[in-house]
Amino acid sequence: MSEVGVSMPTEHGKRHHIHLNLGLFTLLLLLLIGGAIVRSAIATRLDGFTIDEAYHIAAGVSYVRYSDFRINPEHPPLVKLWVGSLISATGFHLSNIRPFADKADERDFAEENVYFDNDFDSIQRRARIAMWTLNGLLLVFLAFAVRRTFGPGVALGTLLFLAIDPTVAAHLPIVMTDLPISLLSASGVALAVHAFQDWAWKDLLTCSLAHGLALATKHSAPIFLIFLVLTGVALALATPVLRFGDSRFVRFAKLSGVLIATLIILWGFYLFRYAESNLGREVFNRPLSNKIADVHSPIYRSVLKGMVSTHVVPRAYIWGLADTIRAGLEGRVDSITAFGRPYLGTGPRYFFPAMIALKLPIGLSVLVLFGLFAFFKRLVFPGSNLGLAIVLAATLLFLLVLALGSTYAGIRHALPIVVFFSRFLEDAPSRQPLPCVRRSGRLSWAQRWQSQSCRPCL
Repeated sequence: MSEVGVSMPTEHGKRHHIHLNLGLFTLLLLLLIGGAIVRSAIATRLDGFTIDEAYHIAAGVSYVRYSDFRINPEHPPLVKLWVGSLISATGFHLSNIRPFADKADERDFAEENVYFDNDFDSIQRRARIAMWTLNGLLLVFLAFAVRRTFGPGVALGTLLFLAIDPTVAAHLPIVMTDLPISLLSASGVALAVHAFQDWAWKDLLTCSLAHGLALATKHSAPIFLIFLVLTGVALALATPVLRFGDSRFVRFAKLSGVLIATLIILWGFYLFRYAESNLGREVFNRPLSNKIADVHSPIYRSVLKGMVSTHVVPRAYIWGLADTIRAGLEGRVDSITAFGRPYLGTGPRYFFPAMIALKLPIGLSVLVLFGLFAFFKRLVFPGSNLGLAIVLAATLLFLLVLALGSTYAGIRHALPIVVFFSRFLEDAPSRQPLPCVRRSGRLSWAQRWQSQSCRPCL
């Protein structure tokens, strides 16, 4: 790229951003994460279990003990396996798994095991340690992903933003999937910005790792996987081929490799087994065919049936995805009160933007607005525009999906938006005059945007 005067992310991170060697960056990173965990421990020390934690914990122990994924398939297994491994290894009495009549029966089984058959205070302490460790590791992963694409100063600013936010602090110790999916999705999008510009296998595989772990965490991850594919296709076509061994065919082959690696990671969490148990028959609390029939949209039903017929993902994942589509996108048949008015199934379209505005601290909201202003006025560092545009597009896509779906969960379902917003905490705006890149057949719109060239060239 240097021969046409365009700096790639690997270059602008060194040329224009704060210079921090790896050792100092890691030290500051660990101090920020350690401070965030200590603050979370103090702020949440009197909190009890949330409504789903006991359900997730018992399910996780059953996954570890019996290699059986029938309990709580609404959520993929990563968080449950992580916590269940520690709880199982340190002592947990789990009853033999029995057939379940419905979800309520299954939930009763899980909660009886946690609250009546074990010392739930001890379980909560161990579960909190497990989640602080997991979320701490995911924060490290996010920081290095942002550092790879946007530079160390922005990575530390992102972590500082998240360490200050009280909603993040509240979610750090709880056995829920909302914060892990937020951190993994943001990491995957940040890595995609870099991976789909230089097309190096190392970056592509790291991007696959982030999205594979996201798929194994929560059923909202397919939204970001679709965005990953769209971004890869757009950049594969938009960026000209400038080096030997590179071509658009090779890029699409590499993009296919990213998707395959992502699915392999997901299958690994289900022990590379399509069935949810070793019994050779369905053992869910409700048959998968009935679960798919519950979905109203014929398009969604067709997609789910196609996934069943092709066995593209494990059966427990399809069951959970059907449940998520029905409850999360089409809306539960429950009365919801939002801003003083009752709604049935889904709330007003402005519900999630309003929740973010209410929950995000005023100071952080001002920083986000300043970052967005700097982006649209093109005051950010040279080379950051394309990456920020991709992050903003991912944010708007997820916000659109939330606006069209259900509103029963509040801010926790919008946590990915909060994490994406943290990326707009630029380490400093650049007001230096920028060199104009001459028109050239070898420059694409993506390169002109990335180089922050003058408006006439765009």
